Amino acid sequence: MFIRKKMTRIIPSSPGVYFFKNRAGKTIYIGKAQNLKMRLASYFRGGLDTRKNAMLQESTLVDWQGLESDIEALIQEAELIKRHRPKYNVVMRDDKRYFYVGFTLNQFPKLFLTHQPFDRFDKLTTNKLRTDSTHYIGPFTDGGAIKTVLHMLRKIFPYCQCSLSGKTLHIRPCQSAELDRCLGICCLKKKTWPTFYPDVFLRKKTYQKHIQLLKKILSGKHKTVAVMLKKEMGVFAQKKEYEKAAALRNQIRALENVFSHREFLSRDDATYRQKGTRYLQTLLGSRAIRRIEAFDISNLQGQFAVGSMAVFTDGKPDKNEYRKFRIKLVGRPNDVAMIKETLSRRLAHRGWATPDVILIDGGKAQLNAALLANRMCSTRGKKKNIKIVALAKREEELYLPSGKVIKLKENPQPLLHLLQAIRNEAHRFAISYHKNLRSKDLFK
Repeated sequence: MFIRKKMTRIIPSSPGVYFFKNRAGKTIYIGKAQNLKMRLASYFRGGLDTRKNAMLQESTLVDWQGLESDIEALIQEAELIKRHRPKYNVVMRDDKRYFYVGFTLNQFPKLFLTHQPFDRFDKLTTNKLRTDSTHYIGPFTDGGAIKTVLHMLRKIFPYCQCSLSGKTLHIRPCQSAELDRCLGICCLKKKTWPTFYPDVFLRKKTYQKHIQLLKKILSGKHKTVAVMLKKEMGVFAQKKEYEKAAALRNQIRALENVFSHREFLSRDDATYRQKGTRYLQTLLGSRAIRRIEAFDISNLQGQFAVGSMAVFTDGKPDKNEYRKFRIKLVGRPNDVAMIKETLSRRLAHRGWATPDVILIDGGKAQLNAALLANRMCSTRGKKKNIKIVALAKREEELYLPSGKVIKLKENPQPLLHLLQAIRNEAHRFAISYHKNLRSKDLFK
């Protein structure tokens, strides 16, 4: 048995997976945690059932792997259980604990969750998955969490969810197709394809690509998928097919956002964000922070350039307060100048509520542009006591007006999660407005 005091001193307070091993070094149990330190410490507080006590008695070593998010931990746990088939993961489960994602093997595969993909369900270590008409990925220990993940991924890589047989296919695109949640042809009668979708071949190819990417992501290879998409985006950019490159860029960002949302699977997001707000107050030396505004820019080689303002009040999205800006700047694309224009126009609105904090997507250059916009408004008699900061996505660093740079990954998790959630919401809102303008221009 390993020593609790030694263990809890060195384990990180991050999401991840953990392993209990026996004297021979064999993994006998695998679990996931939102907070590795707290989860592993819970094994030594007493009150465990007989099976967990037996597992602890057999264990001589604990190991762990810190990960970026709860979602990554959920998927990695499934892969590791599948690979190692630990003894106590079999002993401790019941027939309704583990979930598998099934992919049908027809022309347009559909996804579904099931508890029992085995011919017999009593021995995880020996049973084989049925592969006659379905491909399975799992086991996942949290059904609610994997449903949430699938819902998020469907927004990035649309696939069909309509429960229809060949005889009852739609005669016109379904509501999911209208919302860009599927590619339309998957649940549409074949004879009507040319009427609605002249690009049938491309849509077929895209659907199959989405299914392959989803299989990789759910098998723990989301970073590989991101690399593949970035290479493809680079090819389109070299060919000057900028719209295709932009679409891939948006998919990459959305995928990265999914796996950066450590709090997304949390049981109490509101409480978590309140903690993040308190940490932010301490960091910025503010008495109280109620209203946070986040700004982002979206454009395609300078075309259809827009700015967005997302608002969080008391740690929650306040969508009635969201605002969008059509950028008036002309000339070469310049995100820094666009930030300056957007902030200047926002700060000129005397009737809008004053934010306690303004969060800019970017680094030092973007922060300086925002500070300049604020100074210009101050000289016109509109001085506002607003804390302005910038969040650089690559390393999740927070730039302060003092010149100090805060490495958020080394600070309390709720602070990082709060700022990520606000930044990502501003990005989503900007992309939505940008796509809307492009769509209107297309049908002029």
